[in-house]
Amino acid sequence: MQCGARSTSKLAHLAMFALLMTAGCATPPPQPEPAEPPPVEVVVEPTIPIIEPTPPPPIVEAPPVTVTPLPAIAIVLSSRNPDYEDVVFELENHLENYSIYDLSDKSQPPAAAFRLINDSDTVAVVAIGLIAATSAVQMANVPVIFSQVFNYQDHGLITESSRGVAAIVPVAAQIAAWKDIDPNVSEIGIIIGEGHEDLVAEAELAAEQHAISLKIRTAHSDQETLYLYKRMIQDIDGFWLFPDNRILSTRILNEILQSARHRNVAVLVSNESMLAMGATISISSVPSDIAEKITEIIRLIQANRFADVPSLTPLSDIRVETNEAFLQKPVVAAEPEISEGTPQ
Repeated sequence: MQCGARSTSKLAHLAMFALLMTAGCATPPPQPEPAEPPPVEVVVEPTIPIIEPTPPPPIVEAPPVTVTPLPAIAIVLSSRNPDYEDVVFELENHLENYSIYDLSDKSQPPAAAFRLINDSDTVAVVAIGLIAATSAVQMANVPVIFSQVFNYQDHGLITESSRGVAAIVPVAAQIAAWKDIDPNVSEIGIIIGEGHEDLVAEAELAAEQHAISLKIRTAHSDQETLYLYKRMIQDIDGFWLFPDNRILSTRILNEILQSARHRNVAVLVSNESMLAMGATISISSVPSDIAEKITEIIRLIQANRFADVPSLTPLSDIRVETNEAFLQKPVVAAEPEISEGTPQ
């Protein structure tokens, strides 16, 4: 009985072992499928094209500019006036072949000077000052360019073979500069000789643009200039003095400047040396500008284009100087007595 019991127990153990073995070999329960990963967003970077630097263009040397030298020129001076010599100094920067003649040199009268000029290879005469200009127009056998002559109309200086460069800067530029210096100027007096109708018309137009009234009178002598000035001085705050030597003298000029100074009337002149005499504003030409205009005319003569040269070539640059003591506007003093004289 005991043996049977042990057998039964052994069988039970074997059955249990078999069961366990069977359980170990059984298929495991199905596992859930893994979730799909989220889609990966692919960012495509824009392709930046590689631009090769453009090679610089080959350096091509420009052909040298050939400037034809100016021809032989004769420079004739009325005198050794510093204003004339300043122009000559500037001309020397443009010319290579030139000769200078001073008509104030008594050892060489004008006729002798022009005999030498006409016998030379001179292509043109540059005449500076009235005496030089009149002599050149009368005696030169080549084209004449004159400058520093205000009353050129009186002497017939514009001919088929002669042209000029203006003696003063454009009046419109003068009025503009004057108004800029003294904005309060509104009544300007002008006394001038005959023959300057174009200049007067230009001045009137420029004055109108700057709200300035002009009082213009024509004189025939220095004494008449003083008479007319005395009559207008009460009604003006500016006096425009042109370099008209036909109607001015040193005595009359000094009297006008003295009267204007005591009345605080501004006086505009065309030569800065007159500031020391009492003038208020000087608006003058620039020697280098005059020389450049003369040189331009010489080149036209050289190119056989003298017919293209205007009768009077205008200037471009201006030089402005002021009398600072006057512009401070001192207290008005009593005006000295001035004899009006008798108009002639």
